Amino acid sequence: MMISEDTDFGQKDFMINGGEDYDEEEVLANDDEEIDEIASALSTQALEQKLITLREQSNKHSQTLTQKLATSQSGQNLLHIGSSLSTLPPDLHALLTQLHPVLSAAESSEKQHLNNLQKLVAGGNDIRVQQRRADHASQCADLYEDLMSAELHAQRDASMRKRNVASANANDEGEYARAEELDHVASLERSACTALSLIQDLHASSEQVSALTSKLPGADSSNLPSIRTPLDNDTERAQFVMKLAPRIRRLESDTILSLTVRLESILKKIQRESQARNISDGMENDGTRSRKQKEDIMMIGHCLGGLALLGKAQEAESIFARVAIMPLIRSKVSMGRLDEGGSRGECAGLFSLLNDMSNTIASSFGPVLRLSESMFNMENSVEIDLVTAGVWVPIVTALMADAGISMAIFSPGIASILQSNYTALDNFLSGVASSLLKEENEKVSKSNELRADLDSSFSITPDTIRRAQKRIYSHPKTSEFFKKWNLPIYYQLRFGDSCSRLNNAVDKTRREGWMSQVFGGNDEDLNRLRAETGLELPLFIEILDIISSFWRPDFFLRPLSHRFLRGAVQIICRCTSFVSDGLDGKIQFGEERKPPVENGDSQKLTNGDDDILGGNVEKHVVIRRDPYCWGEIVEDVATVAWDMTIFESKLTHEYVEAAKQAIIGLACPEEEEIEILVKEVITDAVIRINPLVRKAWNEVIVRLLIAKCCGPLAAVKGVAATYRMTNRPPPTQSSPFVPTILRPLREFNDAFRRKIPPTVGVQWKISVVNTVAQRYALAVEELIATVQRTEVALQNRRARRTVAGGMSDGEKVKRQLFLDYKEFSKNVQQVGVDPNVVEGILQLQTLTKDAEDQ
Repeated sequence: MMISEDTDFGQKDFMINGGEDYDEEEVLANDDEEIDEIASALSTQALEQKLITLREQSNKHSQTLTQKLATSQSGQNLLHIGSSLSTLPPDLHALLTQLHPVLSAAESSEKQHLNNLQKLVAGGNDIRVQQRRADHASQCADLYEDLMSAELHAQRDASMRKRNVASANANDEGEYARAEELDHVASLERSACTALSLIQDLHASSEQVSALTSKLPGADSSNLPSIRTPLDNDTERAQFVMKLAPRIRRLESDTILSLTVRLESILKKIQRESQARNISDGMENDGTRSRKQKEDIMMIGHCLGGLALLGKAQEAESIFARVAIMPLIRSKVSMGRLDEGGSRGECAGLFSLLNDMSNTIASSFGPVLRLSESMFNMENSVEIDLVTAGVWVPIVTALMADAGISMAIFSPGIASILQSNYTALDNFLSGVASSLLKEENEKVSKSNELRADLDSSFSITPDTIRRAQKRIYSHPKTSEFFKKWNLPIYYQLRFGDSCSRLNNAVDKTRREGWMSQVFGGNDEDLNRLRAETGLELPLFIEILDIISSFWRPDFFLRPLSHRFLRGAVQIICRCTSFVSDGLDGKIQFGEERKPPVENGDSQKLTNGDDDILGGNVEKHVVIRRDPYCWGEIVEDVATVAWDMTIFESKLTHEYVEAAKQAIIGLACPEEEEIEILVKEVITDAVIRINPLVRKAWNEVIVRLLIAKCCGPLAAVKGVAATYRMTNRPPPTQSSPFVPTILRPLREFNDAFRRKIPPTVGVQWKISVVNTVAQRYALAVEELIATVQRTEVALQNRRARRTVAGGMSDGEKVKRQLFLDYKEFSKNVQQVGVDPNVVEGILQLQTLTKDAEDQ
C-alpha cells in the first residue's frame, strides 16, 4: 500500500519558542498513536524509511533544544553537566523537579544577602553624607570668614577716604603712613581675589541648584548597591552661598570702587611729583624719592592686579588715560604748538610735539607702563593694556577729535605737508611701544641710577615690545586713524606733478631736440647724475629722476607702494613708446616756421624807451629747428639707443634696490619676497627696451648707414668713361671714390665704438657691409656687361690695343675694377669685418677675377 506524497509526518515538528513551556510526554504519546495507526498499513521497507526520518527529526529537535538552553540563564546552568544533549539525563522533567528545592534555597539566600548589603551601604552612605556636611560646613566657615575679612578691608578703605577728604585742608597730600598705605593696598588686592573666588562659588552654586531642580527622576538601576556609588547632589552648601549673594555683590562693587579710587589718587600723586621734579630738580633727597617711587609703583601694581581679577581691565585703562595722559595731552596739543617753527598750516611742530609727549609720558609713567607689560603681557592676549588703550588711543583721539587740528594734520591740501604729517605720525606710531617701554638705563638722564633697581624687576624684552606694538596696530582706533588719511588724493597730486614734469620735458625735447636742457634741477645736479648714471641725454636723466623721486623719504608713503610702483611702470612705458614712435617716424621734432606778423602799426613799439630809440621793432617767432624725424639721423638713433641701454640697466639694478629699501623700511621677514616682486614688475616694464635697442641698431642704423655708403657707388659707372677711347695707360691704383664708400660706416664706428650695447654685437656692421658690397657687386656686374657689349661693337679697331701697351679699353676697366675691389676689401677689414664672411665681397672677387693676372 503506497502513501501519497502529501502525507508528511514531519509537519508535526517540535517547535520550541523562547520563553514558552511545553509537555514533552504528551507530544511523545501523540506520536506513538500516530505511528501505531500507520504501521498497520505500511510495509517493512517503508517502516525502516520512516524510522530513519524520525531519528533525523529527533536529532534536529535535540540540537534546537540545546541552542535554546544555551541562550537562557537556567539552560546555561544545566549545560555545565555535559558537553551536549546526549550527556543529559533522559528525563528532563525529573531533573527540574530535583533542582527546584536547590534553586529556591539559593534565591532565599540571595535575597537575604542583598538585604544585608543594602543595610551596610545605607549606613556607609549616611557616614559619607555626614562627612560631606562637615566638609561643607568647614568650607562655608572659611568662605564666610574670607567674606567678613574682605568686607572689613573695604569698609576700612571707605573710612580712610572720608578721613583723607576731611583732612585735605590741613594736609595737601592727605596721606597716612606710607607703609600702612602699601599694606592696605595689598589687602585690597587680596579682597579682590576673595571677591572673585566668592563670585565663582556663587555662579557654581546657582548652576548646581538649577541643574538639581531641572533634573528628572531616572529609572532605578539594576546594579547592586555599592559604597562606591556617588552620593546624590546636595544643595545645602549652594543654598548657603546663594544667601550670601547680596553681600558678595556689594563686596565686589566696594572693592572695585576702592581700587579705582586708590589707583586714581596714586596716578595723580605721581603726576604732581613729576611736575614738581621738573620745576625744582634736586630739591628732594634722591634716596627718598627713589623709595617713594618704588612704593607708588608697587601700589599701582596691586591696584591693577585687583581690577584685572575682577574683570575691570577697561576701567583701569580708562582711569590711566583720563588721569595720567589726557591732562598732559591737553597741556601740549594746540594749534600754536602744532605750527611752531613754521607758518600757519604747515604743521612744522608736529614731529617735535609727538616727540615731546612721548618723552614726557615715558619720564613720568614709564615705570607704570613697564610694570603693566611685565604683569599682563601674554603671548596671545593681555588683560590690561596701558600702552595701547592708555596712551596711544588718547593721543590719536585728541588729534582726530579737534576739528581744527584734524583738518591741519589729515587734510592740509598740500602734498608736501600731508606727506610730512603722515611720516611724523607713522614714525611715532611705529616706535611708540619702544619709546615708552625702553628701560630707564637706556636714557641719558640723572634719574637713571634712582630707578635702576626698580626697572630691573620688570621683564621687558624685545619680544615684549614687539607684542605691544602688534596690539597697537591691531586696535580698531589705529584702523580709524589710517582711514583719516586721504592717501589716494596725495598720490594723485604727486603723480600729477610727475606727469607735468614729464610732459614739459617731452614737449621741450620735441621742439629743441635731444640735447635740450629739460632737467628740472640745477646744472650741478645734472652733472652729478650724468657722472653717476652714465646717461647723456637730459630727457632720460629727467625721467630717471622723476621715477626715483617716488622712493625718496620726502615723497614716498609706504601704504602707497603699489601705486608708486604702478606709476613708475606707466612712466617707463610712456618713455619706451615715445622712443619707439620716433624710430618709426610717427613723431617729428622741431616746429613749423611761422611768418612774421604784418599788421601795420602793430609792428612798432611806441611806448617807453623804444620811442627814444626811434626805430621800428618787429616781433618774430623764434624757431629753433625745422620739423625733422630724429629716426633719420644716425647719430641721434645711436645716442638714444645707448641711453636706453643704460636706462634699462639702472632700472633693473639700482632702481629695484632703491624701491625695495623704501618699501621694507627696516628689516622684515618679507624682504626677499618684496625684492622678487619689485624686480618682476620692473623687468616686465622694461621688457620692450632691449628689442627696441636691437631694432635701432640692426634695422634703423643699418638702413641709414647703407643709404650713406651707397651714395658713392654711382661713380662706378664712370670707370668705363675714364678708359674708353682715352688712350690712358693701364691703372695702377684704386679709384678715388672707393675709400669714400665705407667712410660713413668707419666714422660712425669710430665715434660710437664705446656706445655699442653688448646685446647688439657686430652683426649690424656685417649687415651694412654685406648690403653695400652686394650693391657694389651689382654695379660692377652691370659695368662689365656694358664694357663687353662695347668691345664686341669695336672688334674691327684692333690697332688701339697695340698703341696702349697691348691692353684694350675693356681690359683696363676690368683691371681698375679689380684694384677697386682690393681696396674695398681693405676698407672692410678696417671697420672690423672679415671680408671672407661677406657675400658681396665674394661676388666682387668672382667678377674681377679675370683681371687679376693682367
